[in-house]
Amino acid sequence: MNEHFQNCNRPTAFRCMSSVDETSPNLKMAERHDWALFRNIDGLQQKAGVPATRLRRLVMKELADNSLDAGSRINIGCIGEDIFFIEDDGPGLDGTPEEIAELFSIRRPMRSTKLLRLPQRGALGNGLRVVAGAVLASKGSLTVVTRDQRIVLQPQPDGSTALVKITPTDWPVGTRIEIGFGPALPDDPDPFAWAHAAAALAPEGSTYEGKTSAFWYDPVQFHELLLAHGSHPLRGVIAQLDGCSGGKAGEIIAAAKLDRASCGSITGEQATALLEIARTAARKVSPERLGSVGRDAFPESKYAIEHGHALLGSENPKAEIPFVVEAWAEKTNEKGNIKINISVNRTPITGEINAYRDADKDINLRGCGLAHYFQSAPTKGAYNVHINILTPYCPITSDGKAPNLEPFVNEIGRALTTAMKKAQRAAPKERQLSQKDVVLDNLEQAIADASGDGEYRFNERQIFYQLRPIVQETGQPLLIGNFKGIITDYENEYGEIDGMYREPRGSIYHPHLRETIPLGTLTVEDYERPAWSFNKVTYIEKEGFSEALKDNEWPERHDCMVMSSKGNTTRAAKDLVDKLAEHNEPCTIYCVHDADAYGTMIYQTFQEATRARGARKVRIINLGLEPWEAVDMGLEVEAVEQGERHKPVADYVLERDDGADWEEWLQTHRVELNAMTTPQFIEWLDAKMAEHGEGKLIPPSKILTAELGVKLEAKVRTILTKRILQQAGLETQIAQAMARIKRPNGTALAKSITGVFKRSPESEWRAHIVTLIDELAKKV
Repeated sequence: MNEHFQNCNRPTAFRCMSSVDETSPNLKMAERHDWALFRNIDGLQQKAGVPATRLRRLVMKELADNSLDAGSRINIGCIGEDIFFIEDDGPGLDGTPEEIAELFSIRRPMRSTKLLRLPQRGALGNGLRVVAGAVLASKGSLTVVTRDQRIVLQPQPDGSTALVKITPTDWPVGTRIEIGFGPALPDDPDPFAWAHAAAALAPEGSTYEGKTSAFWYDPVQFHELLLAHGSHPLRGVIAQLDGCSGGKAGEIIAAAKLDRASCGSITGEQATALLEIARTAARKVSPERLGSVGRDAFPESKYAIEHGHALLGSENPKAEIPFVVEAWAEKTNEKGNIKINISVNRTPITGEINAYRDADKDINLRGCGLAHYFQSAPTKGAYNVHINILTPYCPITSDGKAPNLEPFVNEIGRALTTAMKKAQRAAPKERQLSQKDVVLDNLEQAIADASGDGEYRFNERQIFYQLRPIVQETGQPLLIGNFKGIITDYENEYGEIDGMYREPRGSIYHPHLRETIPLGTLTVEDYERPAWSFNKVTYIEKEGFSEALKDNEWPERHDCMVMSSKGNTTRAAKDLVDKLAEHNEPCTIYCVHDADAYGTMIYQTFQEATRARGARKVRIINLGLEPWEAVDMGLEVEAVEQGERHKPVADYVLERDDGADWEEWLQTHRVELNAMTTPQFIEWLDAKMAEHGEGKLIPPSKILTAELGVKLEAKVRTILTKRILQQAGLETQIAQAMARIKRPNGTALAKSITGVFKRSPESEWRAHIVTLIDELAKKV
């Protein structure tokens, strides 16, 4: 090997290269514009990202995507052997015939609107260039019919598109494009396959109606967006961001000290600062707001949906991309084949995805950034699978829009395996169904009934009452305990049931703010961490200790949130830890539990990954109480029944040298935290924090200086405002203004409120008072 490298790097090799006469006209570099690749079939394959045999269906898909993104319905067909048409019922194409010809020019630059990240089909703005290139490379034909004009076009080798003929016609609504392919373009047995697939998904479910979000860009891509708008005023682009319209756009620009700036004049540093300010003015768009295609898109298939976020970009702050993954699966009678079709934003991807089972019978996906296998999928049987990803931004790997799906792989895997398992259960079975089978087979419909087809939230017991009469038909009553166990197993395997909430079974205490809030599914969904108030969380499986710790100011002394819960870790507690893990402030989780078998599992449950969620990214420290520790402390040991089932014990117990002894001890013994007195417990907990704690919270210097500045300004503002108002005689002016305003009496108010209730029975009387105040205040 060394000899090989030596031969490759001999100086003589470099001498031979340098001896070439670089001035020779035969070696001068020839320049070629990027758009020139659209002029021939070989180059067009490269730019389109598909082989020549798929160019016809790609062209029809691009035309369909443009119409569908405009909210139009489409009609596709043939005129003769090699001429195809696609027409829609939209508003028609804007512009003069010359401007329409420019749209179909292969040398046309990408429009800046295509840099706006939205959950739409178009990604590069390359679509019409591919259409024109296919016509030019195959010596075909192109006609656009719109707004009562029939416009015959001919793409040219110089990159322009010539106007051949313009004739009046009766076509007032929509656009029709007729495209003929020449013999240089190979035939395709189904040129409409991708266009039909996109059209089938278009009317289903719900779509995102909002604007692009500042959170969807990293600084580099945001800067590119601004530069693409050139001399346009900066305010106009900022106003296109979600939550930044109207006066907010001006405030954002003013805060960045960029008044009257044009987009093209912004530097990279200014773009970064502007992006960060815009983010503070807006709220993140949740994945749920992106909408969904819904289960009815493939009525014969079983359906699953997953929501997620992806952090993408080359600089901080990263782009925070929400996305939705939906999967539909149907079990077929074929021999072990898995057929998979993937769409992004309701249109088929152009890249190839291969799905197969390996020697271990795991499902493997290969292609478009995926090289992953999924162990929890059914290990046998043939399936037809459809997957759709809704996202405002999907990374691409080529000019032909081949997507990189790796950022979505976890949610793809969960949705895929869930849908396939549902399809497996729905397939005909020869064995007698168990209660679990009946519950799982009818769970999807029970959820739909309890939630009003996803319109409302629901609780676990509502599902129970939907399923109980169905299970009753098997001859055995469905008990709530058995039902809860089935649901827990289901969520551990497939993920949490979307829209189902649990009642609070614990509480959260914020140090320094001295506020206590319930720990439940709904409160955790809306939870926002108070800024720089704590850097640690202690989870205690007993609620009673929280009050004692508050009285002792223990949370304040340690800058520690206290989270308490009844018994084992609740779903809400795990969700809260996940939420804290995603936050940009540091946080360490400490786990306090009884010295019993289930107590050891509380720490392990927090720490480990499950099928429902990945391993948590925060540091989790187990404080105890451990059984060996409790015995050494001389705490009271309780005897417990052995039970028919072996009690699970955490791995860290088993990994001790004497772990087997303690595993056996925990089957019949336990020590509660309550065996300690309150002073003893606080002393014990203080010692644990001294050993494992992170110390008091001191934020980064920029946070400290910002806090000082904000609070000082607020204090100065209060002092000066009070002084100015006193000097201006505010109270006297208010009294005079109030005396001049004619107000209705109580009887008149009651009468008008009665009228409001007739028109809007959901209203409250105070709403009318507020409306009336707005009207009366105009007279000031």
